[in-house]
Amino acid sequence: MPGVDTALSDEDYIIAKAKNAQRYNIHSAKAWMLTAKTLFPTNFKIQFEAYLMEKQSGNVQEAAECFSSLMISRQNLPALLPEISAIANALRSAEGSFLSQMFDNICPDIQLTILKTSVENSDDTMEHCRLLVLLLKKFPQLGVDSLVKTLINAEKFFYDNRYARLLVVETLPLLSSLESPRLLQRLVIKAIDFYNSYVYDENEHDITDPWQRLYGVLDLMGRQLGWDPFFYNYSNSLNKETYFQKLLTLRNNDDCRQLLYCGTTFFLRSLYEQKSLKGNHILVEALSDPEITPSKRRKGELEVTGISAHQFQAAANCWELLHSNDHISREFTKLANQIQVKPWSEGFADEFALYRGKYDEAMPEDTATSLTACIVKASIYYFQNYYGGCIENILRALPQLPNVEGVLEPELIVGGKHRHLHFLPVTKVAIMHYFCTLLIRILSNSENKTDVIHGHMLVLMQLGWPQEEAMFIHIMDIIRQKGVFHYHLFSTYIIHIDILEELSYIWNEQGNNIVLDIIPNSQQHLGQRRIGTRGADKGVKEDFKQAMKAQVARSNESILNLMIQFITSERKFFTQIHSVGLGKHNM
Repeated sequence: MPGVDTALSDEDYIIAKAKNAQRYNIHSAKAWMLTAKTLFPTNFKIQFEAYLMEKQSGNVQEAAECFSSLMISRQNLPALLPEISAIANALRSAEGSFLSQMFDNICPDIQLTILKTSVENSDDTMEHCRLLVLLLKKFPQLGVDSLVKTLINAEKFFYDNRYARLLVVETLPLLSSLESPRLLQRLVIKAIDFYNSYVYDENEHDITDPWQRLYGVLDLMGRQLGWDPFFYNYSNSLNKETYFQKLLTLRNNDDCRQLLYCGTTFFLRSLYEQKSLKGNHILVEALSDPEITPSKRRKGELEVTGISAHQFQAAANCWELLHSNDHISREFTKLANQIQVKPWSEGFADEFALYRGKYDEAMPEDTATSLTACIVKASIYYFQNYYGGCIENILRALPQLPNVEGVLEPELIVGGKHRHLHFLPVTKVAIMHYFCTLLIRILSNSENKTDVIHGHMLVLMQLGWPQEEAMFIHIMDIIRQKGVFHYHLFSTYIIHIDILEELSYIWNEQGNNIVLDIIPNSQQHLGQRRIGTRGADKGVKEDFKQAMKAQVARSNESILNLMIQFITSERKFFTQIHSVGLGKHNM
């Protein structure tokens, strides 16, 4: 057996024997440590080694008792600081650990001493604040005011988002009240700024329902200032129309803080939801038709349809409310200047201008020729009766159509006589559907409706069929009344089965005397003979029958591509159309 180093003190000798025994017999090691603690009850080194032995053996209760003794003795505190720091880190972790279990087995008074010691010995401001949060989570009765002041007055607070996150996400939920209303307002502004920035940060996803958390901050302020609980109840804000109507009742209050903070939060949330839903959509002027039954959901003289319409209207109405008088507008501007991410500065401002009919503000720059710019210009020019500008931008947009095909837009035309806006998807079908709808209206406004114009309208209404069915029936009635219809582009562009069936019905209808000049000369027998029921011989009937069969055989072709080809091929016709009485620049 190796000899014992005679240079060791009695304490070190017993510790050495205990450590040596721990390798092969834990009970023998504990016996040595018990002897040491009995002989030297106040020796820090022995007490600390006893703690380490229990910790290494995984004995939670025994380790808690040993560490409690060390904290009570307060001996050699610097040597304990690494262990205290390790305990604090374990408590901040979401995962359970030996140290966190040990901490739970320590009495509250000593727990408080451990956490206070960790706070007092932290040099870094950020670490100091994190430890304060930990302390206050465990002992909320201590009061959070000092931590709030430390955080909000930290030098790095306004450019280091970690401080804002620690304040807003971890500290504010610990507050039950705050003595200073001014400080409370600073906190609310910072919370609005933080959560508004957070929802637009693509790299941050760990906070669940940030808007509900923000309403929790409004709850704190509202309770302290005696606000109506309706405004800071998160579930109430889900019903946007009811919530907005309630906000309107605050418009004339002398104290505008409730309207300012609740209204701004509601505006930012509605705008965020609108942007999230909107995706790749453009707000355009759409159409209404008095012959269609109006929607029951419409209120007022303006209807907005399409994805995100409800959220957009909530944001737009709230924006208007926050600028409804000089006082609230001035206070909102001050608040907005403290918000880092300003989602209203991109897209919403132009959409809001269009929403309010301020076409000059909504109009893209003259030099803008992107697809989006062309669509918006075409939309505005049409509703200013400047058909030339509308057609010009439609033609500019055609080569830029997206590859995504999409589907038809059932809400391009709504019932009624009111103004109608629509969020148009930036897809090939939706854009072409919109362009065809505008061109049909431009043609229908012609002072001199020739057969060519009626024929072009028939071509264009194929894409959105049966949306324009009423107009189609009107054209059929005109053909019957005139008794003749000349349109040599029929076989090239009209392939929709419903239109073909109606023309066949006219052809076969008993008692009518109608001439349909719709087959190219190369397909007609007997030179320039026109097809009609009057005196029709078998050859003419066969021509018409074969022509219709040929058109029906093409009914599965892409009407979308046919529309693009048609408008492109008839570019000259459309560019000249506004100079012959179809529309004037009434700007």
